[in-house]
Amino acid sequence: MASKVATIQNYKERVNKVLHYIHTHLDEKLEIDSLAEIACFSSFHFHRIMRAHLNESLMAYIVRLRMESAANLILHTNLSITDIAYKMGYDVPSSFNKAFKKRFGIAPGDFNAMYMERIKVNYLETTKIVNKMKLEPKFKELKDKKVIYINSKGDYSGRGTEIAWEKVCAFAEKNKLFGWKTEFIGISHDDPNVTDAERLRYDACVTVTKEVKPEGDVGVKTIKGGRYAMFLHKGPYTNFQKTYDFIYGIWLPESKKELRDAPCFEKYLNTPEKTKPENLKTEIYIPLK
Repeated sequence: MASKVATIQNYKERVNKVLHYIHTHLDEKLEIDSLAEIACFSSFHFHRIMRAHLNESLMAYIVRLRMESAANLILHTNLSITDIAYKMGYDVPSSFNKAFKKRFGIAPGDFNAMYMERIKVNYLETTKIVNKMKLEPKFKELKDKKVIYINSKGDYSGRGTEIAWEKVCAFAEKNKLFGWKTEFIGISHDDPNVTDAERLRYDACVTVTKEVKPEGDVGVKTIKGGRYAMFLHKGPYTNFQKTYDFIYGIWLPESKKELRDAPCFEKYLNTPEKTKPENLKTEIYIPLK
């Protein structure tokens, strides 16, 4: 039994390793044989192992992530469609356009207008919440943060996120990793306006100062430092999307700031177990050039 558990843990570590590589190298050529080598899996079995973990083929997963990353570049940068196609690894823009339309049902050049129409549906409610919080950014220079993390997939407000937090905190407690400077950070990799709810990727992260190695579901990585705009979200986590819609749909275009190629993240200042939803405070960090 012990050896079986160890084998499962080892598989999870190797899957995490290859997924992290994919997430951070979407703009490069990703070949199945090379990815299998990174995970130390036989290329013969690699497809089935990854499909079992992802509930879709690995290539479908990579194409989907590239299209969703491309969508965010269309929305939040001044890059041309051709430049975005090249950045996503497409040598022929027409191939990129075809893949994009297959994913979203609309041409890349028309996507921005469709997205903003979705934002406008909730504009009044978003404005009301934002005005109540008096959202104004503070600009900060952050150092790198080393974290342990567990990822989850599915609706950000679903049980999967809770389970990820339970597991990563249990690991931190078991290994005596908590300290007075410990930070609890969430990385919401995907925009619910772009990615289907059941495929949203989230990392529950705990900062660490000690040396620690990956173990099973628990990965280790570094959240890159640099310049960030920090917004203080006050209130329930269920209102996060309204804050993000304001930041990306209203503040960012008006500010003329440029985004850095790094994920935004949430730093939780108090806990829902001990705090009423209306009194929760969360710092939302947006990476800037």
